[in-house]
Amino acid sequence: MKVRVIHLLVLVVTLSSFEWRFQVDDWLLEREKKGIKVFTKKSRWGRLKDSKAEMLLPNAKKDELVKFICDFDNYPNWVPRCREAKVLARISDSEFIAYMIFKSPWPVADRDCVLRVRIQRDPETGTITINETSEPRYVTRRSNVVRIEQMFSIWRIVPQSDGLMVSNENSTNPGGSIPDWLTNTQSVDNPYDIFTTIQNTIPSANKGKSKTSK
Repeated sequence: MKVRVIHLLVLVVTLSSFEWRFQVDDWLLEREKKGIKVFTKKSRWGRLKDSKAEMLLPNAKKDELVKFICDFDNYPNWVPRCREAKVLARISDSEFIAYMIFKSPWPVADRDCVLRVRIQRDPETGTITINETSEPRYVTRRSNVVRIEQMFSIWRIVPQSDGLMVSNENSTNPGGSIPDWLTNTQSVDNPYDIFTTIQNTIPSANKGKSKTSK
């Protein structure tokens, strides 16, 4: 009897592990252009697909990249649809609370979100991880904006022999009523545009590029 129970437990754990791995690895490549890859998969929350983008930056410096990603005050200048962004509170050198408002095409209501941002550095590998998780009740809601209740984003900056491998995974439930065409287009266009801006903006990432490279 005990042997049957053990076998059953092993089977359950194995199947659960397989299902979890399938869900994690089930990314579909949607776009590959200019060294940027964008993947999507079924969302854990709403209709908006989860997205993952990645690229290699041969000459980029880690600290310069982290500073750019964490400069929320500058987000309206380059993050797609972002019309307002600011840091609400600094908890420590590696943690802060940020607020953003995103424009939506008429007649869809604008969205806002509050994020807790944590920066982690691995002293052994040199990898830097930036976790962003929603804190929807941190500040009072605005009457004319829909609050994003569920959002998770993780940046990974991994040193390699030929540069920095940069990736971002994002899962968002925008809430309310949004057309399918708008939600799923954003799952590919937004991460691609964000990574393109990083490619073209980070000074060290552009160092050594030939004038003819595109």
